[in-house]
Amino acid sequence: MEHYYKTGDLVVLTNRDYTNIKAGELGIVRSTHGNLVNVTFPQGTWAFTKYDIKPLTKDTTCTQ
Repeated sequence: MEHYYKTGDLVVLTNRDYTNIKAGELGIVRSTHGNLVNVTFPQGTWAFTKYDIKPLTKDTTCTQ
């Protein structure tokens, strides 16, 4: 399923390859740029591909 993230969406990190942040951490979308999504976690803000995160909610804002 394709996700269309918007500012304020809650997401979960699914990629385990990062050293500063663990898979399963909750974050908030700050902005999007194509396939990149800027997400703020308690440890800081980073850009992830939209395939490294998944929406926390089943609301339609992430899937429209």
